[in-house]
Amino acid sequence: MALGALRTARAQGSAVVYPNLNGNGADNLGYRMLELALARSGKPYSLSLHPMAVNDERARAMLRRGEVSVADFGSGAEFEKAFSAVYVPIDRGLLGYRISLVHFSQEAEFAKVHTLAQLRRFRAGQGLGWSNNAIMQAAGISVVTGPTLESLFPMLEARRFDFLPLGLNEVYGFSEQYGDFAPSMVVESHTLLVYKFARLFYVQPDQTELHASILLGLKRAFADGSFQKLLNADPSVRRALLRAKLSQRSTIVLDNPLLTEAFQAIPEEYFFKPTEFR
Repeated sequence: MALGALRTARAQGSAVVYPNLNGNGADNLGYRMLELALARSGKPYSLSLHPMAVNDERARAMLRRGEVSVADFGSGAEFEKAFSAVYVPIDRGLLGYRISLVHFSQEAEFAKVHTLAQLRRFRAGQGLGWSNNAIMQAAGISVVTGPTLESLFPMLEARRFDFLPLGLNEVYGFSEQYGDFAPSMVVESHTLLVYKFARLFYVQPDQTELHASILLGLKRAFADGSFQKLLNADPSVRRALLRAKLSQRSTIVLDNPLLTEAFQAIPEEYFFKPTEFR
């Protein structure tokens, strides 16, 4: 769809374009959750996928320029100020449960980590502009950034940093998707980082009708259980919860200094609890 036509359609409130995040298209949880929300909104929207594969940073740029209607990425004061956030965590906060990818030669060292003080001996890899950077740094963890998600895997292989913490529902999929870039990496099996964090939908500030529709649709989907059913059945979520063995890990809790008042006002029922998943 041409940019001019997209803007006209957006003004009419009918066409919604979602970015092709990491080239995963309609398989992305965000796309499927947006599809559900628009269906539950009770209004006639037409959802389509932008053809160009992009990372989160590029998706944000496309949202700013109006090339896509909606994007989803991690919460954070900067993003919530720049865009209009829909305050229902589409991953129920799974993004704040972090499991790390490490070089296999470091696995024995990470098995000895049980506290934040011990974790501070290691350097975390993260993407440029990620909200997680400030969270890690506030906890006293050194952060090495790469320009894109993809760039972090060869950096891990070269041991430019020691661990790459990713969301519970991301780590196994990304380890397979980018395994050729880091053949020595493994999913670390002993530690779990936890902080209040989530993936949210964002629209441009002037898209009040679309924002209201997504919010209403998500709330309705949560109330009727279709939200939870979609998330619980998501292959990346199921795989992670089956393989992660959360109860056997040393949990290290970090504060999140980026929490806004609006984010903190999200009802607790919307957030993931490990005991819910069997």
